[in-house]
Amino acid sequence: MLTKQKTAALRLFYGFFALCFLWLTAHITRHSGWTYYGHTEAGLLAATALALGILALIWRLVKRYESALAAHSRAVTAAFLLFMAVVQLLMGLRLRYQPVYDIDAVFGGAVQWAETGSFTDYYDYYYAFFNNLGGLRFLYRVFQLAKAFGIRDYYLAATVANGALSLTTMFATGQTAKKLLGVRGQMMAYALFALSPPFWFIAPAFYTDALSMPFPILTYWLWLVARERPRRRDRLGLYALMGLCTALGAQIKATVLIAFIAIVLDGLFKRQWKRTAAMALIVSAALLLGQADLEHIVYQHLDQAEAEQRRTPLLHWVMMGLGGNGMYDPEDYNFTQSFTDRDAQNTALKAEISRRVRELGPAGLIRLLTIKGNILFGDGTYGLSDCLGGEPLTETKLREWVLPGGAHNGLYKHLCTGVLLALYLLMIAASLRDALEPRRETFQVLIPRLAVFGLLLFLLSWEARWRYFSNFIPLLFLSALPGLDTLEWKQ
Repeated sequence: MLTKQKTAALRLFYGFFALCFLWLTAHITRHSGWTYYGHTEAGLLAATALALGILALIWRLVKRYESALAAHSRAVTAAFLLFMAVVQLLMGLRLRYQPVYDIDAVFGGAVQWAETGSFTDYYDYYYAFFNNLGGLRFLYRVFQLAKAFGIRDYYLAATVANGALSLTTMFATGQTAKKLLGVRGQMMAYALFALSPPFWFIAPAFYTDALSMPFPILTYWLWLVARERPRRRDRLGLYALMGLCTALGAQIKATVLIAFIAIVLDGLFKRQWKRTAAMALIVSAALLLGQADLEHIVYQHLDQAEAEQRRTPLLHWVMMGLGGNGMYDPEDYNFTQSFTDRDAQNTALKAEISRRVRELGPAGLIRLLTIKGNILFGDGTYGLSDCLGGEPLTETKLREWVLPGGAHNGLYKHLCTGVLLALYLLMIAASLRDALEPRRETFQVLIPRLAVFGLLLFLLSWEARWRYFSNFIPLLFLSALPGLDTLEWKQ
């Protein structure tokens, strides 16, 4: 039941959520030069209008044939997933490349680990960047399995595995949308994936952003399923699966935890005390066990004392996010690594963070956060070029589309970002409607919006990078889908 207090809280949150993304959307469109994406205002407006028009047409068709789609939803789901699997595999084979930089540390380290029993050549990297060890371990397990079947084409193995994770993401998003919005929501979720070009090319982008993508949406879907189960034993089993998804996902990329936090907040808001507490305890236990297991395996290779000494502290990325335009700066790494004593390092980082905040002042901080928001949420390609930009091992014209500097990359970026901005507009419209007229149904989309908002807050305090939001795209889809109803909403 919506009490006056809950109604007021929903109004406040949904209104503020809509205003935040309205501000970002306006600045992405009007000041896209800040993000170095090379967008033009006219190009973005045209691409956004085109995306909205296509979505409106599909929405009308889905509603017209909803009963037939409901009767054959399993067949439609199977056909859609098969189609996307074929597309992703073909694109992955055509885009074959040699991974470099961080992608090489995860991929190359996993290959060496599978072939030699350790990742010796990458020890220095992982002493500094302990956070990527979950991705390394995941691909190592994939390559172990491939090797057991006599497969030594590790690029293909990684592409197939990441493609399978992508298909899992699509399936779980469709199932979740079906629970929230019915069959029409499920079909529109599939349409959003099909209309988002990055999902055609995501399989060979086997880095932590894509590898962690299925876990937030899987955790959410399992929570919705668990709420429908009357038997405690069934719910506890689903909570254990939620713990497994959260623990595995958080090992690969820590932002997965934001989805878990959103679920807990939703449960507390709805006063589901016992179920929320039981779920939170089981998931927390899984997180602790998962981290202990990862460290146990890793410390068989890395020296624990040296790892704890050389590990890049979390405050480093907060500091880097307050400098320049909030993006990667090698000088900030030189500053952090100039301290050999951990306590002195943390003290220096805190002092530098305080200095940068004071130097920016309120107006400068708002401007910096706006620039970072544009960088973080303004690239409809989801930053896949970071992963696909290694030395090409197959000659293909596809690279002229998906990589910066390519002959058709400008058009590709505009089309992709047009779809993204269309999603933002739908999300804003639905949130504003719910802020003005909160109803019981608005509970249903609280978790996706809480998760997306939590990610926004976290990333604004972090180093800015265009691909960092991509593992929450399924939850963004779910936040945007109710906006299709605003086309028919009347006061």
